[in-house]
Amino acid sequence: MPSPEELEAGYYDLVYRRGRGVQWFWHEHRFRVVEQLLSGPFRRILDVGCGPGTFLGRLRSPFQDGLGIDIATGQIEYARRTYGRPHLEFQVADVRDVREREPFDAVVSIEVIEHLPPVDTQPFLQTIWNLLKPGAPLVLTTPNFHSLWPVIERVVSWIGPVDYVRQHINGFTLPRLEEEVAKAGFCNIRTQTFFVLAPFTAAISPSIADAMLRAERALLPVLGAELAVRAERPKSSVVSTAQPPGR
Repeated sequence: MPSPEELEAGYYDLVYRRGRGVQWFWHEHRFRVVEQLLSGPFRRILDVGCGPGTFLGRLRSPFQDGLGIDIATGQIEYARRTYGRPHLEFQVADVRDVREREPFDAVVSIEVIEHLPPVDTQPFLQTIWNLLKPGAPLVLTTPNFHSLWPVIERVVSWIGPVDYVRQHINGFTLPRLEEEVAKAGFCNIRTQTFFVLAPFTAAISPSIADAMLRAERALLPVLGAELAVRAERPKSSVVSTAQPPGR
């Protein structure tokens, strides 16, 4: 199975652009959750692990300057061609390589942290902490391993082009995610889960999937296959002295 670097350039964006189906529903509503938690607008925003640039490219909340970074060269080239414009830039970079003179008003990281070795969890979060303005938010999503997700990823890995079982080496539950984010120095931490079975009904009807998603949020609020967290760098804080993870 291909790694993220080996996937067709723009693979996930092309899935999203279909505007229908299970994968589209999953991406569309994940993006909606992230945007709702962001509560923009922002002057400067950073997307860590931006892939083909879809999130910043479609972001409805206004921003003056956006930066998307990813280690996959092909995905960044696609993002530049597809979504690049004045004040929205995409770079091949690791978050540890970002050297911005001015901190960001918000950082998002969508489905990235589960690909890191567990030992790199804290350095990753603390690096993001240092890139944020005091009081600015981080919004992060990752699979929920205390849900149906382990079963879902095995099935999807078997029938699809990506082996998520092999790639997801850092599994999170809601308590562990809250603990790691707090340990990194963030405050005002809010977590939620989303998606139980609703995305799979999108193959039948998007309206049915929408209705099921609303019901899941009301009736099964902690059983979702995805985790989302919104947390803030404290308004009065010193720069973290954490060492970056080894390369």
